[in-house]
Amino acid sequence: MKSAQQMVTTVEDLRAAGITTPVVVGGAALTKKFTYARIRPAYGSTVVYAKDAMSGLDIANRLIDPDQRAGMERSIAAETTSLEQASRATAAPSIAVGAARSRKIAEVPPRRPPTLARRIIKADVTELWPYLNHQMLYGKHLGLRGSVERLAESGDAKYRELDAVVRDVKSRAEQGWMKARGVVQFFFANSEGNDLILYDEADQELTRFTFPRQAEPDGLCISDYVGPAAAGRDSVAMFVVSCGLGIRPLALQLKERGEYVLSHALQSLALETTEAFAEKLHQQLRSEWGIADKPDITQRELFQASYTGLRVSFGYPACPNLSDEDTLWMLLKPEDIGVRVTEGFTMDPEASVSALVFHHPQARYFNVKEGADV
Repeated sequence: MKSAQQMVTTVEDLRAAGITTPVVVGGAALTKKFTYARIRPAYGSTVVYAKDAMSGLDIANRLIDPDQRAGMERSIAAETTSLEQASRATAAPSIAVGAARSRKIAEVPPRRPPTLARRIIKADVTELWPYLNHQMLYGKHLGLRGSVERLAESGDAKYRELDAVVRDVKSRAEQGWMKARGVVQFFFANSEGNDLILYDEADQELTRFTFPRQAEPDGLCISDYVGPAAAGRDSVAMFVVSCGLGIRPLALQLKERGEYVLSHALQSLALETTEAFAEKLHQQLRSEWGIADKPDITQRELFQASYTGLRVSFGYPACPNLSDEDTLWMLLKPEDIGVRVTEGFTMDPEASVSALVFHHPQARYFNVKEGADV
């Protein structure tokens, strides 16, 4: 189930309960087109698309004012009509989607897994700080506008104030507020059309994932990044990492004491430290696979995925089925590190990341358009 479709289901439930409170939606899995073509009609009341948290705050403030809310609803109605007209004008003829491996992706020699052992990892958070994306932490989560790198270099007053808060939270995290835990495993694997098949040490099929293929000539499917059985057993890796254990109750305690900034900064740092953990672990896996990064790779290159291979999470456009998390959980048992998957296929605690990792040199992110554009 896609997270975007879950939003449709949620507003349908709200509507059935007689709730008409304005809804603001956003996130990586969502587009304005899907919001106004699918979510808004399902709710039957005000639904507004926000590109990020800061614009969402501005939207919420405007919705409080009856006049501004009425103006927003008129604007949304006009924009919905415009999007529908543009969609009809650019609609491409339908193409039959098969299961043939894309010729765009070369068959490369398979890589044997360096180990098949399931490993539980305990990381020191100080090892993860070098992998932090400061633009995401200070900009997206903590609301600092502009290039964080340039603001830091210029000694910007707002940056210095926020940086002092982050340093304080980091210090507390190092003293035990934050624990970094992960579980990772390599698997034998092959592709079969649109299926990715995983095998155990006895060469017996463990499970398979079925991914969508692009509805275009020679369209891509994420299974293409793994070699077919005829080329020999290939491999993939999977992992779950988390820095969220105990963060929510601790943040709530801080909030109840009136320490709102510290509470928010702690939760934000947990989210981005988990992303840093995923970045560091992926780098380690590349090294174990024999495709180590160049020695002088920069932080910017890491964040731009300028390396060999790819990691994706379920819910991404190329692997949109969130229910695949259940299969990942069956294989890796992340409950052992305190992470569970909910009925809606989200991870608890929130500051957790799961990933499916490929070594293919052509592996890159791509979009699969299925029905409504999400």
